[in-house]
Amino acid sequence: MLKYVLLLVVIVLAYAFIKTKARKLHKDSSKEDYSTPAVEDMARCAHCGIHFPLNEGIRSGGLVFCSNEHRKEKGKSPR
Repeated sequence: MLKYVLLLVVIVLAYAFIKTKARKLHKDSSKEDYSTPAVEDMARCAHCGIHFPLNEGIRSGGLVFCSNEHRKEKGKSPR
């Protein structure tokens, strides 16, 4: 009889442990931020036309370029 009581206690403790872990996992997953990502302004390179985040661009003469090389090339070309 003692053997069955001990087995029942072990089963109840295991069940309680599993429920506690599941509750904690559920709480942690509900804390995750599911908000939309920040929207960045985009720009178009005045030389090649590629779109890129505006904060990564290089400004020169009122124009925005994707790289310093394109800024230099645009200055050379007669466009």
